[in-house]
Amino acid sequence: MIVLVAVATALGVWRAASMAAAKPDPSALVINGVSYTVTHAEQVQGLSDAALGGMSHGIQSLVSEDKALVTLRMVITAGDSPGWYDARVLRAYVKGSSAGAPPVGGILVPAHLKADASIEGYLSFVVPRDGAQIVLRAPGDTREIPLLQVDTAPVGAGSHQHASAGSTAAKAKPATPATGGKSPLNGR
Repeated sequence: MIVLVAVATALGVWRAASMAAAKPDPSALVINGVSYTVTHAEQVQGLSDAALGGMSHGIQSLVSEDKALVTLRMVITAGDSPGWYDARVLRAYVKGSSAGAPPVGGILVPAHLKADASIEGYLSFVVPRDGAQIVLRAPGDTREIPLLQVDTAPVGAGSHQHASAGSTAAKAKPATPATGGKSPLNGR
């Protein structure tokens, strides 16, 4: 009996030590025992004002040409015990910035996961098109997942010009359809 207890204790110590020595997954954030793993990130290319026939003025949920819509595919997994996830805690940051953009669409409804259960889905963020490296993290946390580098907006982006009564057409401005409201990323 004593030998069995000693072996079980040794195995427990070995497992705890090996778990502590394991390097964390660079594509995952663990928040309150729930793992948020990014499996794919991309900058979504959308429709231009010209492609919409000049009819984008006043349409809600369009991302202006000086911003980019970044979409992430994710797997959210509970650990050894049940847990709650809430993707609204995640933010997209320009690397080195302290101001982050909350998600504007995706798997935003908090939900309960059974132990070792997972859910797959996506999140979308609106970030500046300034050529910056975008990372994902939770506010107040230093761990981050590198996502992608967004492109640079054309010169004059963000200064929408309306056609006057005498002009033939307004200057075309790209607009990307988004799943939620605008949420600019500041702090750069």
